[in-house]
Amino acid sequence: MRPVFVFLLSLLPVAASFAQRGAPRPPDPKVAQELLQLERRWNEAIVRRDTAFISTLLAPDFLYVAADGSVNDRKTVLLAVSNPNSVVNPFQTEDVRVRQYGNSTVILTGWFLQTGTWLGQPFAVRLRYTDVYVKRKGRWQAVSAQAAVLPAPRKS
Repeated sequence: MRPVFVFLLSLLPVAASFAQRGAPRPPDPKVAQELLQLERRWNEAIVRRDTAFISTLLAPDFLYVAADGSVNDRKTVLLAVSNPNSVVNPFQTEDVRVRQYGNSTVILTGWFLQTGTWLGQPFAVRLRYTDVYVKRKGRWQAVSAQAAVLPAPRKS
């Protein structure tokens, strides 16, 4: 009985190690800074219709779940960004939280107000988003994103 008990006790550190891998840890400050910079560049690229930059940022298997629930692949997102009927004004993300899982997965959540025109008609929409990045071959790529429409702010 004693050898079995000692063996089971020896497994506790291994089990604890596996449990910790699934939990977020405080992000490495350099990683957080790098990902926040990528987010800014992504926002700027949308405004400029810079599909060259966006195509390097989005992984080949990238999926975007839009606020209407539709699922869009990388190709569809790139077509939307390059659509001449859409004009997006400069915008920035707010209240961004960075969560890191191990050395190769980072999740960013925040919100932004996006304004512009679609087919000449103005639009303004507040969106909460989640972006998932994975480090592949030494560089970060977005593998998934999701947006949800936020209600209009209440007037005081």
